[in-house]
Amino acid sequence: MDKHAVIVVLVVIILALGGYFVFVKQSLITTTNPTLNTTALPTTDQSKQTNSVIFTDPPSFAPSFLQCTPSELRMPFPGDNIYVNTVYGVENDKCHYILKVVNKDNVALQGIDCLVPKELISTDILNHVFGGDKVPGQEKILAEQNKIEADYCKK
Repeated sequence: MDKHAVIVVLVVIILALGGYFVFVKQSLITTTNPTLNTTALPTTDQSKQTNSVIFTDPPSFAPSFLQCTPSELRMPFPGDNIYVNTVYGVENDKCHYILKVVNKDNVALQGIDCLVPKELISTDILNHVFGGDKVPGQEKILAEQNKIEADYCKK
């Protein structure tokens, strides 16, 4: 298989996993003090996460993300890795969240740190995070979300 075919297969697997978690899996785990390793990413005071809720599926996580309340989504990612979306909450009328992929040792492999104006937080951002706007017919939403990411997120 050539390099492009491998990339296409990986994208399809990621979208399938995201679809599975978005539309099928429904479970919730609560915790009073989650600990995170945010190696290689800008961070804020980890104590802001006290009493946050950890979700394992996007549908349960969505209301917390959309309201920008401290919470976290953790779900499997290819290669024994974990996708983590951590919402720290509102800071100066902006929603602070970090999207990252961590390995089994909880070390960040890749990710972005976002501080997005609260009025821009929408289901379109969640759809973008899970690749739902990369399908035909979603080009306008994809362009808008790429601009938000470029303007308000840093790697």
